[in-house]
Amino acid sequence: MASDRMPSSGQTGFTLLETLVALFILSILSAAGTGMLIGAIDTNKAVERRGSVQQELDLAQAFLRNDIAALSGRAIRGDDGFSPPGNLFGRVVPDGQPFLTFVRSGWLNPGNLEPRSTLQAIEYRLEEGRLIRSATLRPDSDPRTPVSEQVLLHSVKSVGLRFFRGDSWSEVWEGDAGQSLHVLPDLIEVELHLEGDLALSVMALTGGRT
Repeated sequence: MASDRMPSSGQTGFTLLETLVALFILSILSAAGTGMLIGAIDTNKAVERRGSVQQELDLAQAFLRNDIAALSGRAIRGDDGFSPPGNLFGRVVPDGQPFLTFVRSGWLNPGNLEPRSTLQAIEYRLEEGRLIRSATLRPDSDPRTPVSEQVLLHSVKSVGLRFFRGDSWSEVWEGDAGQSLHVLPDLIEVELHLEGDLALSVMALTGGRT
């Protein structure tokens, strides 16, 4: 008599419970992998931000040091045409005003191809957290004189200045305050305080000291 039962194939499937357990484990592994990936991305972004800040600090330090080292005794004429000339002005001032102004030499002009000298009027100022360097084509400028501006640093909270001459320090230097225009400080110290407890300190000898 033939049997009504189907022959067994020897194969068995997953139960519902086993499938749910497998999906649960897979979800945990996926979440862990996603967390590691996000962490790696955040770490990479943090490294890039630190690298960008360090590049800004290096650039600002290089400009400040090179400008101070090339400082000239050349006087700057007053903007109003009546004020006495001065060769170096430095003090902590309100936001948007130049805290350091002077003339520097050494602006290359190979073969005198450009109708200009090798001197530039330089200004540094803080404006809404940015350290801005302004370089004017001629020391004695007028409203039509070209000016090149460059943002060197961001997130700057404050600036400190000190000028050393002989055996003493001063936080203010006025190049027209009754002294010879050829008198310059021996060295200048600039301290910039940034957000995140970062700071940049530059101390450089002046190029035109006597």
